Amino acid sequence: MPAARPNLRTIADQLGLSVTTVSRALKDGPEVKPGTVAKVKAAAAEIGYQPDARGVMLRTGKTMQVCSILYSPEVGDYGDPGFLAQVESLAQGLEADHYSLVVLAQTSGEDPLVPVQKVHTQRMADAVVFSRTTLQDKRAKYCLQHDFPFVSFGRTELLTPHAFVDHDDEQAAYDAIKRLIEDGHRKIGMIDPHEALTFFGYRKHGARRAMMDAGLDPDSLIWMSSDVSVRAAREATIKLFTDQSDVTAIVCASQMTMIGALEALLELGMDTIRDGIGVVGFGGMPFRMLSKQKLTYYYQPQRHVGEVLARHLHDLMNGTAPEQLQTLLPYRRIDDLAAFREGEDF
Repeated sequence: MPAARPNLRTIADQLGLSVTTVSRALKDGPEVKPGTVAKVKAAAAEIGYQPDARGVMLRTGKTMQVCSILYSPEVGDYGDPGFLAQVESLAQGLEADHYSLVVLAQTSGEDPLVPVQKVHTQRMADAVVFSRTTLQDKRAKYCLQHDFPFVSFGRTELLTPHAFVDHDDEQAAYDAIKRLIEDGHRKIGMIDPHEALTFFGYRKHGARRAMMDAGLDPDSLIWMSSDVSVRAAREATIKLFTDQSDVTAIVCASQMTMIGALEALLELGMDTIRDGIGVVGFGGMPFRMLSKQKLTYYYQPQRHVGEVLARHLHDLMNGTAPEQLQTLLPYRRIDDLAAFREGEDF
């Protein structure tokens, strides 16, 4: 017969404590001495104790799980290492609260609201994380209406405040266009996601502001709509250079878009150095370019995003007001991708 699963009684008998004391120690109860807490946790780790999720749910109504929604079309061709880094750090950040992270895929033809409704109505998790936000995001509205805890990776324009983590895409887009103009570029293409997504609006505002500050017509920017995937960005970039032969620079919305754009230039027989093509990308993975192409990268580690998401989830589920859990993260500009990982703590 298989060995019995360790439980609170196992730890209590081993240490000569009551089950109640062991239970409170595992929850860092203030009424338990720190030394006892340490001994109980050490014993629990030694015997491989894990709380019975079904028992916890029966007693507390909690699943002890958080669900992160993955938009699967974005990882359908090359995968998205940025999402994986975010998931890893988010999962690690939840461990201190004894929460587990589950990932639920949203398919391309699926209404974005459906996975969130499923998590809530089927009690799959106690909170949810989702990205690709829109101005009047119906997932955020649903969670607010049903008092279901959530932290969005991206902002909305809803009147009711909610917790979020986001990149400062407006300022980064402003800086990218400003630098390209200073380098002599005037015909600039923007490879961006569908305009319904909130971060597109921030990027557009920043880019147009940079053009106006330089005394240039913001309407001369060329916008190419593309899903956030390598394949879609490659096709959009080929179309851009086919239709607009005088384009000298492209600004890509993500690391996947940037890779797609580089593939397109290769397919078109173009070279960033020889032909003076400016390429700018945004992303959260600290990779080095293996090719000799020149590009500029605006970097915000997805590992750090996951850490902030975890902190916000912890605080939100412990009563902190959502308006106090709104974080805007700046990008770091990297001009030499071939070198920036040297000594980098990524």
